[in-house]
Amino acid sequence: MKNEGAMKNDRRTGVRRRIALLLSLVPLAGCSLAGAEAAEIRSITACTRVTKWGQMPVCFQIRGQQLPEGIQPEDFELTGEAGGWGTSAAHPFSCEIREVVPAEDGWDLIPEQFPDKYFYVRSFSVQCSKAPELSFTMEEIGETLTETADSFHLLESENHRIKAQIYRPEATEPLPVVVVFHGYGDTANLLTYRTAVDWAEPEHQAVRPCIVIAPVINDNSYFLDRERSRVFDQVLEWIDEMIEAGTADPDRIYLMGNSFGGMAAIEMAQQHPDRIAAVLALCPALNYSPTARRAWDQMVGIPLYLVQAEKDETIPSSVSREAAEAFTEAGGEVILKIYSDKEMEAAGAVHGSEQTYSFHHAELALLENDEYAQWLFSHTRKAE
Repeated sequence: MKNEGAMKNDRRTGVRRRIALLLSLVPLAGCSLAGAEAAEIRSITACTRVTKWGQMPVCFQIRGQQLPEGIQPEDFELTGEAGGWGTSAAHPFSCEIREVVPAEDGWDLIPEQFPDKYFYVRSFSVQCSKAPELSFTMEEIGETLTETADSFHLLESENHRIKAQIYRPEATEPLPVVVVFHGYGDTANLLTYRTAVDWAEPEHQAVRPCIVIAPVINDNSYFLDRERSRVFDQVLEWIDEMIEAGTADPDRIYLMGNSFGGMAAIEMAQQHPDRIAAVLALCPALNYSPTARRAWDQMVGIPLYLVQAEKDETIPSSVSREAAEAFTEAGGEVILKIYSDKEMEAAGAVHGSEQTYSFHHAELALLENDEYAQWLFSHTRKAE
């Protein structure tokens, strides 16, 4: 057995060896750090735009990496998987590359039309056969920018229960207010549809400047009459604050919505007929609101524009026909537009409830021109 002195010597020797080992690693660590600093630090931004087909990528900006000479669009392959509304299933997709453009501090990759709405894309990869170091995946994208939609800001009620996205342009006079209700199941992606965002686009604002309010309603609340009514009350409270501040016109409050949103627009007009100038309802889900179907007399003074596809797979077109008839009988002013199969197909819709843009999306045909906007903005609140 070693004595105490020998044990101390062994411990000293062990410490010296460990110190020597650590010192021998310092130059290596320094070299590694220098190499990391010298290497290119790449960042990737997805630039998207809300088009007729929803949110679509228009450019991927790669910064911190130079584009080698001779790289062509055909050197790239973009493939991935996407889901859809209300489904956990996924399907593969591919997209061709239209342009590869050198930039000051990197390069831009411009895809052709994405076959799927970007919100539903679950994963994708871009592979470059000629220069593999240019390849990247969706997981490497650090930021997604969406033109116009990013100009909306979140509003919250004092108790944080009710929320809305709002677009409020600068103006020197009170502006009309367009309240756009999204459909059921579209809480998270309401700003990926043109229905709300289109009103805020520069070309729209140049002709019809307006404030846009898009309430954010979760699915559980959407099914409850009292919860929808709370949303209506809160929206009017926000508008009243803007009226008091001199930024909103009290005589030009317009309501619009599709599916459950169309139903909500009609209900809000029925509950607050003295506040609303006109209503545009797309394929309104009135079969889910017996109360609304019995309250047409409450909004007789408010013009109503109903829009639906003849072969809507989700809400039968008979719902809009019956609504138009009942509102007319009550003494109301109504326009009913039913799109034929040919009109929906010409607008790009594909029949089938499983389709991303099925015949339930009457906005595809409606937004082909601005007649709906002309009609809506031609009305002011009727004097009491």
